[in-house]
Amino acid sequence: MTNPVEANVVTRFVLGLGVILAMMVGGGAAGQAVGGTGLPYAEGAGVALGALAVFLGFVVVYRRYDASFSE
Repeated sequence: MTNPVEANVVTRFVLGLGVILAMMVGGGAAGQAVGGTGLPYAEGAGVALGALAVFLGFVVVYRRYDASFSE
């Protein structure tokens, strides 16, 4: 059985767009939180780490979802 998300180009696009938007929101929230420390480049580093955390969370969840179709 194939993954229904991978089978349809529209769902792949919507999922990708959703992940990018979630990375923007998560990165912005982390950037504001870390930026309040006053350290140099703290806001930029917070954005990068927040976006990376969202992406890694998505990867973990999506790999488990995708593996359920290969069994």
